[in-house]
Amino acid sequence: MKIDTLLRQLADEHVLEWDRPEEFQRAGDLTVAGNVVFSCPEPPEWSECEDVPPGDHPVYLGTVRRTDQQSGETSTFVTMVLVPLAEPEVIAEAVFEDAVEDWQPLGAETGFLWDSTAMDAFRPGGTPPKGFADLDALVAHVESELGTSGAAWVSVVANEQTGANVLAFPVLDESALCLEARDEDGKLVALLFAGSM
Repeated sequence: MKIDTLLRQLADEHVLEWDRPEEFQRAGDLTVAGNVVFSCPEPPEWSECEDVPPGDHPVYLGTVRRTDQQSGETSTFVTMVLVPLAEPEVIAEAVFEDAVEDWQPLGAETGFLWDSTAMDAFRPGGTPPKGFADLDALVAHVESELGTSGAAWVSVVANEQTGANVLAFPVLDESALCLEARDEDGKLVALLFAGSM
């Protein structure tokens, strides 16, 4: 099975119709040193997805295009994120279940996919990477890059010690569902995030 076939299948099964991706693309790798978090830049609360092995993992995005009625400008938004940890045919046969009991807060503009060490670098007592005084500086950089490049995502190294990065992208929904896919032995084979409202 090809990854594009898997992405379309997962979108049809797990993404609300009005958010269903029109296109899919690979958004580089997520470097994981801790637990994975999908949230807005400064969430009031969040949940961490555990069991993701340390290392670099590919990330695939499902996107939609929306045209602003007043300006006529068309923008790209991410409505689905897949982090595969196994071959597509293994993921296709896996059972997807809620990873957390509640929705992950995204805010209304930008979603961050990062690991807990990257997030901690920007929290009180953390050490932001060179070039970023604080979280506001990171958000300003991300928004500028997204606005000028027209790209659907931006990657920034957020923790110089672990190499953990943040993948940031524009989102439509204010919260997201986090699903874990596990094989028949209970091994985690993928994480799937989809906009919820």
